[in-house]
Amino acid sequence: MLDLPNLPRFLSQDWEKKPNTNEIISCVVVPLFEDPVHGQGIILTQRALHLKSHPGQISFPGGVHEESDPNLLECALREWEEEMGVSKNSLTPLGRHTGLSTRTGFHITPFVCLYSGDFQFSLNKDEVEKTILLPLSQLQTSPFYAMSVPKRIPLDYISYFDLEEGLLWGATCEMILRFLKEFGNFDRKPKFVEPNLPYPPFLNPRLL
Repeated sequence: MLDLPNLPRFLSQDWEKKPNTNEIISCVVVPLFEDPVHGQGIILTQRALHLKSHPGQISFPGGVHEESDPNLLECALREWEEEMGVSKNSLTPLGRHTGLSTRTGFHITPFVCLYSGDFQFSLNKDEVEKTILLPLSQLQTSPFYAMSVPKRIPLDYISYFDLEEGLLWGATCEMILRFLKEFGNFDRKPKFVEPNLPYPPFLNPRLL
């Protein structure tokens, strides 16, 4: 369980500082929720199936920082409004978590927020196929895998959750795991597997 009231004490409140990197700077919202039906959870999106980049992949609302964004938090909130079709006022920012460099040249800064809306979204179908309400408890029971990244030196690993809604993997999965290990006492060990696809995501759980 996450100690939501105290999370801001342990997360950075610096909305301004840009990462010192030559990578493309991106920002995402990590939208937490808590309700009587699902308990604590995370709102995720499935990227539109027609997109050229990562079609159908489970992700957070977010995107590339633009010069017109007042700061990194506002970048994440702008992307939330553009993708989800609801006001940023439905979110209470709790803090900024550790940034992540992807294998594709992006640096992602995650902003943890608490969602307090009615879960009625007007999705931008050019970008988002659907939303996924993921109870944190589901991450304790869903099949959980890891593999070494093919041909990567130094050795690196990819983590996967095989959810009913699809495969949660890549940067989104890594950010969730980092966050839950630090603040949610997540200590599950994955089952290590070998790649069974020659291309990303490198794993089809149905072929295991």
